[in-house]
Amino acid sequence: MNLVTDPDAHLQSVKRTTPQYIKSDSLKSSSATNEYFSDYASEVASQKSDDSKASYETPPSRISTPLQVQHNPVDSEMTLPSRPGAIQPAPLNIRHHQPVGAQTTVRLLSSFDEMSPPTPGVDDTPYIRFAIEQLTRDEDVTGRGRDSTFPAPNAPLPTPSIKPEFDESPRAPTPSPPPPTPPPQPASPRPPSQTSLQEVLIPVDLSKDLRRRLGFVPLPLRLPILGLFFFLCLLMIAALIFSLVFAGTNHALFNYDGNTTPRYFVFQYLPQLVGILLMLWLFVIEAAVYRSLPYYGMGSGRRNHWALQNMRILPANYLLPDLTFFRNGEPLLGITFLIFWITSFTVPLLACVFQTQWITDDGPARFRWTTVRGVGWTLVALYVLLGFGLLYCAFRFRRRNSNLLWDPCSLADLICLFRRSNVGSDFEQTEISPQPNGQIPPRNLRLGFFTTSERPEVFHGVGEEYAPVKRLSFLPKNPKAVHGLIEQGDVEAQRYSYGSAFSRNIHSPFVRYRWTPWYLRDSFVLAWIVAAILMVIAFLVVSFVNKAVEDGFRPLLPSLTDSSGFSPANFLYSFLPAFLGMVLFLAWQPIDMYFRAVQPFRNLSQPNGATARNSLLLAYPSYGHIRVIIRALVNRDYKVAYITFISILSLSIPVLAGGAFTAVFFSADNQVRMVASMPGYIALCVLVTIYALSYLIIWPTRKRYLPHSIDTIAALLSWLYASPLLGDVALQNIGTKAELAETLTGPKTALASLTGDTVLEEKGRRSRRAVRRLAHDAGMRYAFGIFVGRDGKEHLGIDRLQRPGSREMLVVPTSQ
Repeated sequence: MNLVTDPDAHLQSVKRTTPQYIKSDSLKSSSATNEYFSDYASEVASQKSDDSKASYETPPSRISTPLQVQHNPVDSEMTLPSRPGAIQPAPLNIRHHQPVGAQTTVRLLSSFDEMSPPTPGVDDTPYIRFAIEQLTRDEDVTGRGRDSTFPAPNAPLPTPSIKPEFDESPRAPTPSPPPPTPPPQPASPRPPSQTSLQEVLIPVDLSKDLRRRLGFVPLPLRLPILGLFFFLCLLMIAALIFSLVFAGTNHALFNYDGNTTPRYFVFQYLPQLVGILLMLWLFVIEAAVYRSLPYYGMGSGRRNHWALQNMRILPANYLLPDLTFFRNGEPLLGITFLIFWITSFTVPLLACVFQTQWITDDGPARFRWTTVRGVGWTLVALYVLLGFGLLYCAFRFRRRNSNLLWDPCSLADLICLFRRSNVGSDFEQTEISPQPNGQIPPRNLRLGFFTTSERPEVFHGVGEEYAPVKRLSFLPKNPKAVHGLIEQGDVEAQRYSYGSAFSRNIHSPFVRYRWTPWYLRDSFVLAWIVAAILMVIAFLVVSFVNKAVEDGFRPLLPSLTDSSGFSPANFLYSFLPAFLGMVLFLAWQPIDMYFRAVQPFRNLSQPNGATARNSLLLAYPSYGHIRVIIRALVNRDYKVAYITFISILSLSIPVLAGGAFTAVFFSADNQVRMVASMPGYIALCVLVTIYALSYLIIWPTRKRYLPHSIDTIAALLSWLYASPLLGDVALQNIGTKAELAETLTGPKTALASLTGDTVLEEKGRRSRRAVRRLAHDAGMRYAFGIFVGRDGKEHLGIDRLQRPGSREMLVVPTSQ
């Protein structure tokens, strides 16, 4: 380029092959259409000093921006400053080696001057300066400059890596460096949201009124309910001990009178039926523990910093024991759940606790029902352990340890608990992550009443004490590049580019329909179907060919009952069928729980969305089996109702299988054969056939697939952290679960502030108006899809299907 300068001025050479220049920062940039450079210029101008200076590197080559968004074509970013009255940029100075006090301003011309002579009297410096600023600003905005980072808002200005050896003039008007900044915070895996450092979350000392409102314990974990279950365990223990003692002192219990009589039902079917009904009740208690434990981990005692990420909220203690409690710092609860899992063996043991014995020393020789001593005392020990486990649950989940207002079992409950939380920024871009739990940092969270340093309102929720309140803003003024664990590159480049990886992922059907449990993937479902059909065919063929079951078969084991009531043949053909039936029953429970838990998302994924009652308030995993069937039929969730019905129906398989066979002596042949009770065995064949064919309908449809799992609070919050639902005025100051349901589905009386402060009356009136508007549209629909979040950007998650003045949510991705 050409340099027009004074004849006396000269450039001093530097230790490089190419010349360098030092530019002073423009403190007045009215050319850009947004406030990025004008805000920065005002900050630098306020720190200007005569005895300081700063320099910059030569801007790197231009990197194209993926997408340029221009709000006004007339005043676009590439429009030169030609408007009347616009403040012109400061001239670009080049410092020369000259005596102190002398300074010469040199114009830097573009390469066009080589093709044509400069226009007399026209200064091209503003245009060249603007071009340089645009080159620099384009890379700053995309976050892909030479260092791929932005300086912190108050950080010192960057200095060049190689300094020219100029004798700089001390009178050159250069800005002074900003004051030192505090040490930088450690890098986060996701870009932090806009925060207000002045406003922090402050815990509220509990008064009598506030303390009285807390302490909610879910119904299955309340002391009277656990006491009733404990009492039933004591009855089982008493019945077993009585039968053991009576059979040992009175030559067994009762005479054997056939395999189709009521007495046969009492001794061969009733014990395991009672045992498996207790197991169903135990499943409800376990589900309450799972969904409540994370919030108990945020109480006033020892807190778990990984409560959101690592603690399951869906039961998983079925076919295999759940050992995650030991990893989460709950060893006693882990032992308790291990006892609960071992309790599953009580059903096949109850199936063989009563057997027939040949009695010859008490009157005429005959068969009598007796109690197997070893099996009976084993059952007593298991029920004693179960009682201790129940006592620990009553102690661990007592009222004084709870800071809950109601049972948190639905998506609406999460919205109320986290709508004012200060940890929402931790979840940024986790909605598309296959493992969101691993991207959330540990937090010392507290559940209770809070206020903030700038607002007197008291609210209930989850948050980190004395931590900044982080709120999402629509237009970030000072974007920062954060070095995180994002595979696609710089985060800010993604946020400012429509074609970024994050934007592509939330629109991608592959990401949207990526996850389902391993046992419900296509290959596994196909394997279950084939195995179930082959099993039932083999079972029916073996049972009815040549009347093998009806006429009896040789046991191939000793059938003689010893003095303790134990018979190897009777034990094997009672315990083994009941055990296999129990495996079938427990194998269906995770399938049932998955369809219950995913049903709200299935309803939300419909093109027309779903009402709050069928989505946000739906809590099938927290219900018992009978209630799930009734509620699902009312809500027309027929698939959930059928799968839960099969879950109840399958409990009959171990009951019937454990009591179907018994050893019978045939005097005509002088041999013992295993004979089935045909009424019970025919019922067993029907139930097994229905169970096997039910695997044909467990194939999840497309709407039941999700981007990632839903077994933790963090996984669910990844679809709620940016949702405008967290900012709805109608959902603030909710005091009870009934009030929440009526707010979302119907009219409700006026809401009151917790403090009763008159300053909040206007907010209360606005809240009541919002509730009335929400109640006026009782059919308001919600959806799971792509929406515009509170930060003004697209997100994947849950929101209203359509908000006033905005477009409808994109529920089904259009890309293929």
